[in-house]
Amino acid sequence: MGYRSQVACCISVDPVRIEKDGKTDYTYDKAKFKEMIGFIKLSRFYELFVQQEETDAFGWADGKFVMYGRGWKWYQEYEDVKAWNELWEQMEKMEGISGYFVRVGESTDDIEEMDFGQDPPYDEFHAFSALSFDADYILSKRETDEEGQTTQDATNPSA
Repeated sequence: MGYRSQVACCISVDPVRIEKDGKTDYTYDKAKFKEMIGFIKLSRFYELFVQQEETDAFGWADGKFVMYGRGWKWYQEYEDVKAWNELWEQMEKMEGISGYFVRVGESTDDIEEMDFGQDPPYDEFHAFSALSFDADYILSKRETDEEGQTTQDATNPSA
């Protein structure tokens, strides 16, 4: 099966400040968003990504392109990874676009993060190390394998 990684990315159009009725609000440039998505849809990465049969997902809305992949073999010589790197490099060159990428490998210390732009979208996901603990059912118990053992038996091992 090999070493696998989870990957996530968000590439977004930088927010545009709007003053209206004495209030400040933020939105995104819809023309810039269409340009960004058009570029992504023409990329080699997009072509390879939509052909995958795994449960990976991607989408775009509200000025953001988001992708998430589970169980990827993230080796630099693989075609999908090369294509991703090409797309990332092209997005870095676009004005008014920011991005955030995270790859988490199987090892607890294998976390890679990259970002670019004036306002990387850190709020869509984050990497962390965690412990998956499945022995909750034992925590409150103080039993032994032998039924009928008394407290006296426990304090006097020769009994």
